[in-house]
Amino acid sequence: MIKNYIELAVEEMLDDLLSKYAEKKPGTCTCDRCRSDIMAIALNSLPTRYVVTDKGSIFTKVAMEQIGGRAQVIAAILNAIKLVQESPRH
Repeated sequence: MIKNYIELAVEEMLDDLLSKYAEKKPGTCTCDRCRSDIMAIALNSLPTRYVVTDKGSIFTKVAMEQIGGRAQVIAAILNAIKLVQESPRH
């Protein structure tokens, strides 16, 4: 099965980052629609990293950690949260 590692990373980090953002900025919407919009915007701003095997996933995870990929994903999510909160679609 082909997986986009970046999508998995965004899914893994999104809820934690969104809840921390909402703690600091009361009134931040965390509904499913806003969450999906945040995820889509973040993913569209990040490069894809497709993997097929668990071994490929491990190599990609290690490479992402070494080149600051995690920070790039966090920055993309936080930017997407700000964009969605400025113009929610509900």
